[in-house]
Amino acid sequence: MSPKMEKALSNLVLRSAEPSTPEPCCSALPATPPATPPAASPSALKGVSQALLEQIRAKEVQKHLAQMTRCPEQELRLQRLECLPELARVLRGVFVSERKPALTMEVVCARMVDSCRATLSPGEMEKHFLLLSELLPDWLSLHRIRTDTYVKLDKAADLAGLTARLAHQVHTEGL
Repeated sequence: MSPKMEKALSNLVLRSAEPSTPEPCCSALPATPPATPPAASPSALKGVSQALLEQIRAKEVQKHLAQMTRCPEQELRLQRLECLPELARVLRGVFVSERKPALTMEVVCARMVDSCRATLSPGEMEKHFLLLSELLPDWLSLHRIRTDTYVKLDKAADLAGLTARLAHQVHTEGL
């Protein structure tokens, strides 16, 4: 890391350690709102040990530091990972409705773009499939035959278990 970045991170840690000073960094990071509103914190936290509150604050600082130092490629991967559980459910529905063991990538991407809530282009959808096949190779496999890529899906697999594995992957990479 650069010296400027190290200095900024150390200033952030010092500011977050002092409970009397407001944190100006919270407005710079809109993705994670503060855990409790400042007005409600004295009355809402009665009976909660200070050690627990300090652990939570330390974990929030660590999360902020991780977000600040994450490279754009990691951020993009994390965004794709967050979409995958929903895409997996829709993808299984597409394969069940088509009643075929394998479909071409173009057909699958077109059906998924029409079926998903997220507005993704077919090219972005293909990138999501590549990530999905990387994370769940036992469920989704991509086969390159001549000029086409075919998507093959194990319809008998437990979808709830697969989405739980994807959610766990999002949680582990998000930290």
